[in-house]
Amino acid sequence: MKSYKDLNHKEKIAIGEKRRKMRVLKRRLLIGGVSVGVISLAVGGFVFAQKLSTDMEEEEIIAYEQPEPEPVEAEPTPEPIDYGDVKIEVVVNDTEEEKAKELEKKKAEEAKKAEEVKKAEEAKKAEEAKKAEELKKAEELKKAEEEKKAEEEKKKAEQEALEKAEQEKAAAEAAKAQGPSGKKVIDVSVFQGSIDWAQVAASGVDSAIIRVGLRKSTTGEILEDGNAKANLQGAINNGLKVGAYFFSTATTQEEAIEEANWVADYISGYSISLPVVYNCENYEKPSSRQYTLTKDERSNIAMAFLAQVQSRGYTPMFYASKYELVNNNKWNISQIEQSYMVWLAWYSKDLSTLETGPSYSGKCSMWQYTDKATIPGAPKPVDMSVAYF
Repeated sequence: MKSYKDLNHKEKIAIGEKRRKMRVLKRRLLIGGVSVGVISLAVGGFVFAQKLSTDMEEEEIIAYEQPEPEPVEAEPTPEPIDYGDVKIEVVVNDTEEEKAKELEKKKAEEAKKAEEVKKAEEAKKAEEAKKAEELKKAEELKKAEEEKKAEEEKKKAEQEALEKAEQEKAAAEAAKAQGPSGKKVIDVSVFQGSIDWAQVAASGVDSAIIRVGLRKSTTGEILEDGNAKANLQGAINNGLKVGAYFFSTATTQEEAIEEANWVADYISGYSISLPVVYNCENYEKPSSRQYTLTKDERSNIAMAFLAQVQSRGYTPMFYASKYELVNNNKWNISQIEQSYMVWLAWYSKDLSTLETGPSYSGKCSMWQYTDKATIPGAPKPVDMSVAYF
């Protein structure tokens, strides 16, 4: 390789031109690196530029130190060197920038997740608060219902106590009351349960009307009362005067006569000293087989029963409430009472007239004044009456 001093003039000019172009190129690279690089790259570029500058200065110094070339003949200007195919690639180290972007992205995702977690916790708390409020309301409602129920039970107990007191008062007044014949009468059926007639007799009750049978309101079948025989025999054996009643749903006079004969046959083996009673209720219910009957038809059916009982040798008696009888409201009582005894049901609070009879203008042979009398020996409350015959 030739040293600079061994080069001819043309070669030296060519080298100088090449160096000039290289310096221009290097300066452009330096400016480009400074404009697009980050701070770290800028520092590296600056060092690189210093290095290049030092090299060029050293080369220039060498060039100046060389002796002036001898004059030579002018030679044709060399063709410009074409650098069009030279590719300049600027490699920028963007690792730090990418890391920064990744970090920002990660922080954003974490912030988003934290926000979602926060919202989920708030929703959970809201749901828990809602459930707690609903539970609180349910407990308050339950408490209110329990208080209401307790208040209703209290009122019911007070009412029952009041009714019991009234019953005891009525029983006490009834015990003092004596009709013309002195009869205190109870009427019972299977609904009162098994009765201890010895205790009943010892309580001062001296008479009983026993239900012996009924005709079903749906099928029309005649049935025996489940406790009829035990009640009849028990009452008679303990010295009570005994009568009988039948719960009728007859729709014709022929059925009424059939019922009367059934009763007469049933009681024929017992000592019956009180009336045999015709009892007809619930006829205005749509389910009753008597629902379509008129007042006149019902009254004629009742009288057919009473007449047949009388023909069989027993004393007949008609039973109904005061409401049904006043002004012939539901029965032709003004006609019935001309021939038969009347048993009036009227639960009045004023029992001051028990001895003489109720405030009723019609005929009254016996007054049923309560359906809640408590009698020793009877498991359940019974109907209590006073007889005026």
